[in-house]
Amino acid sequence: MKRLLPLALLLLAACAPRQTAHTPRPDAVPFTRYVAVGDSITAGFQSGGLTAESQRAAYPRLLGERAGLNVPMPEVQDPGCPPPVGVTGQRNCALRQPGVVSPVVAVPGAKVGDVLRSTDTQVTDPDPQLYDAELYRAILGPNTTQLQAALARKPLFVTVWIGNNDVLLPTLRGRPDQSTPLESFRADYTALVDRLLAGGARYLVVMTVPDVTRVPALIPVRQLRLAGLVDDSCRGQDVYFGSIVVGRASRENPLSCTSPEALTAAEYAQSQRTVEGYNAAIRETAAARGVPVFDVTRVLGTLPGRPLIPTASSPFGRSFSLDGVHPSSFAHERFARELAVFMNQQFGTDLDTRP
Repeated sequence: MKRLLPLALLLLAACAPRQTAHTPRPDAVPFTRYVAVGDSITAGFQSGGLTAESQRAAYPRLLGERAGLNVPMPEVQDPGCPPPVGVTGQRNCALRQPGVVSPVVAVPGAKVGDVLRSTDTQVTDPDPQLYDAELYRAILGPNTTQLQAALARKPLFVTVWIGNNDVLLPTLRGRPDQSTPLESFRADYTALVDRLLAGGARYLVVMTVPDVTRVPALIPVRQLRLAGLVDDSCRGQDVYFGSIVVGRASRENPLSCTSPEALTAAEYAQSQRTVEGYNAAIRETAAARGVPVFDVTRVLGTLPGRPLIPTASSPFGRSFSLDGVHPSSFAHERFARELAVFMNQQFGTDLDTRP
């Protein structure tokens, strides 16, 4: 037994997290005055809700930790704004620390145009499932756009991950034709990048839009047939339904594949082409201005996929939270690490890239 003790101690030491602090190289570019622009992913939205816990697990805060930089979040009070799946209680958007100035100005539900123009009191054609005036007010303050808030922080380092909502919700509703038109997307994205650069953002990283047809919240009809949630019109059909539609279905009231909410094979391909168009516009805008592009699809491709046997606590596996759209805390950690590697390569910083 005594001989086993040193071996056990060695094993425990090997499994323990790293305790040593990372010291950047003396000649490294200091990572400072960081601002994150984006939507619900960047804000830390998980499992259909925004909580202080999920905000603290968001990749911008974790990226700051890798640089030894404090990145305070605009943490909302419990049970959340709104509460996540499985949590009861009325939504609470009040801040835990009123007056906090967070460098994470991302607002859940934001599209590219919203970054430029939308506030808690000003929005064009608000979508009831995307636009939330209370969240704008909590995160940005009154009468403030994301861009205005970002520039007020006088940023040097900026990450921009926006464009997901321009195509995601229309796809989940079976209406990819209602996605933001490519030329509007391009014009707004170009204006956003130009204004950030003009506002002093020296080290800007833009991030691509992922293939929204791959989110677990887009459910193939073959799975719904097994659950008895579709009618005979779906026999032999290659169709998908978004979880926001499936949530209204039952055996007594099944979904029809003739419904406009069904995403057909042609519409599925249309969504993918939209994402490709958005990413081409992002890359063209970035290339013309010497801005590096971080490919989120490459990172997503390295994450664990859906489990063969889903569980109630993790129906979509380690990579997605319970809403089947937003990345899990595990995925946020991976994004933070890969961004640290990317920034070191692009800008000469020395962020901690250890697992």
